[in-house]
Formats: sequence, C-alpha cells, structure tokens
Amino acid sequence: MKVGIIGGTGEAGRGVALRLAIAGHEILIGSRDGKRAADAAASVGNGVASGENGIAAGFGEIVILAVPWEAATDSVAEAKDALAGRILISMGSALLFAGGWPQPLLPASGSLALGIQAHLPSTRVVAALHHVPAKTLLDASAALDFDVLTCGADRAAVKQVMDLVAAVPGLRPIDAGPLEYSVVLETLTPLLLGLNRRYRTRTGLRIQGVVTAPAASPGPALG
Repeated sequence: MKVGIIGGTGEAGRGVALRLAIAGHEILIGSRDGKRAADAAASVGNGVASGENGIAAGFGEIVILAVPWEAATDSVAEAKDALAGRILISMGSALLFAGGWPQPLLPASGSLALGIQAHLPSTRVVAALHHVPAKTLLDASAALDFDVLTCGADRAAVKQVMDLVAAVPGLRPIDAGPLEYSVVLETLTPLLLGLNRRYRTRTGLRIQGVVTAPAASPGPALG
C-alpha cells in the first residue's frame, strides 16, 4: 500500500515511516521543505521516498498527518484538495508544557481530529498512533508490544487503518469507536509523556481483556 506522511520529518513521522516500510508498504515522507524531507527519507532508508507536503497528501489512499499539533490546521488546509476522498490518520495531540511537564489542551472542536474533520468534510479522518513511543519506532532493532487505539466515523476507513497497523509486528489495533472518542486518545498522550519523564522510560498501551479487535459498530451515539 502507498502511504504519504505529511510533515514526516520528526521522530514520530520517521518512526512510523520506518516500521511501515519494513512491513512492505511504499512510503513517502513529506515536508514544506523538500530538502528536509529528502534528508529524513535518507535517514530512514528502506526505500522511503520524499517530496513536499502536497505530494505526500496525494501519494496514497491513506495519508498520515505527523506535523506538530499547532501546524495541523494550516497543513490540512493547504492540502485540502489532494486529501479529498482519502483516509487521513490524525496522530497528534494538543498539549503544552508547564514547568517542564506536559498538560493537555482542549481545542474548541473538542479534539484535534474532530477539528481536522470539520475542516475536511470530504476526507475520512481516523485518529490513531498516538501512544506508540517515537524513539522505539525509530529503533528498528527494538521489539514492539503496543495496542493502537483507533477511532473514526467512517467504519470502512477505521478497518483499513487497523489493517495497516496490524501489518507492523508488535502493534495490535483496537477499534475504539467513533471519532468523538479521539478526545480521550489525545488527552491521554500528555499523561503518558509525563510517565516517561517521571520513570525515565518509554510507555505505551496494552488493553487487557480484548481477545480480538474487529472494526465493528461505532458504539453508542454521543452528543
């Protein structure tokens, strides 16, 4: 499968690119700066290509948004036409650091993913990949053992994202319900970052009691 990564030059974007490329997918890292994208792709290797963000947005049926959360709205606005009809994975979380500690922010939309969906009504937004440590992803020798909570309004899109995640050894996708639950996914991120700092580790999630993780019904109606 072809997967474009908008703003994929950071640790998270490069880590996801590496693991998906190793799993056999065709990956293109994007950036506003073509040279920066090329440097990032070269550092990842494994056949990862590069281009500007507009190219990444139109590269595959699934596109991953890996820009810092503050740049998310502008980045998707610039790529709105290219993203129409595609699946967009939102993996960002709005947060700030106070006294060196991460704290969650609640956007007016409720979550970053919900805000992106409002800006891109023709794009199928799925929230996923928030809680897998970037440094662990970037270390190809490190074994993964994490669950990936995944939520979205379009159930077919959720299933496709879960299939993409499941292709990476050590990652288990879990259908977490409708896109409204992205609020929970995003606000959990700063808590895990705080645990990383407090215990000098790289935390992730494992959900107990889930034997299989089918993409099924979206869960209870909200609102």
